[in-house]
Amino acid sequence: MMKLCLLSLSFKRAFAAGAMDVWSFLDVARDLGFDGVDLHALGLPSDDQRVLDDVARACLDRGLSIPCVSIGNTYAGPASQLHEQIAMTHRWIRAAARLKAPQVRVFAGTPEPGDEAAAWTRCVAALRQSAAFGAELGVRVSLQNHNHLQIARTGEDVERMLRDVAHRNIGHVLDCGQYAGSPGASGYADDPDRGDYDYLASIEHTAPFATHVRAKIYEMRDGRETSLDYERIFRALRAVAYNGWVSLVYEGQGDEQADIAAAIPMLRRFIAEYSTPASALA
Repeated sequence: MMKLCLLSLSFKRAFAAGAMDVWSFLDVARDLGFDGVDLHALGLPSDDQRVLDDVARACLDRGLSIPCVSIGNTYAGPASQLHEQIAMTHRWIRAAARLKAPQVRVFAGTPEPGDEAAAWTRCVAALRQSAAFGAELGVRVSLQNHNHLQIARTGEDVERMLRDVAHRNIGHVLDCGQYAGSPGASGYADDPDRGDYDYLASIEHTAPFATHVRAKIYEMRDGRETSLDYERIFRALRAVAYNGWVSLVYEGQGDEQADIAAAIPMLRRFIAEYSTPASALA
């Protein structure tokens, strides 16, 4: 049975305004009935062990799991920054292990113009290094697809990168709104040069590799998300017997808490309808 968690950056504006911190976020997640929380490094006060222990205990007290910690790295950027990026990523992998989170989300990153081929090679090597580091700590390192000119922006890109990394501890965070061609904000909906990218085909292409799913919410209207075809997305997840976490990620411009609350029953309905019975996985 799929389970539903909430990404802390869904309240990005509230965090930025000082109206919310990780402790009040956990209270809201519990009050809204989520099963767990997807904690972004930006929403945590620090990676100090005492702080992390307090966060882990606060989740336990509220009955919330921590299925994923999200890291905002870039491995395909300038070569001069790669060492620093790897060190930062490994620091947060250690933090995830302290939180007893089984998985971290990482990016491939955005290359400089003309450096795409070399950036791909650097990124593959860095991801393999991070996957090996995570394996030592019991934390899976999972690549998220991302548009905005990153090098893992289509389903074929993600599959090729996972294949090139070729490490048993590399996973895939499938973001429903971040593939090139997505009608959502991150798919450049208003960009006339979007071309013929098919975000749904990319989702179907990489669903077999998914170890975590991020369900983007851009605009809720009449109880449904208007930008993404979640009927087809959840059919793709059921087709591969996906049995992991679905993380609600709000990136809309409306009232954060109201839109998130409205999205919960929609996603719960899809989860109930399209989860694969345990007997079918035996």
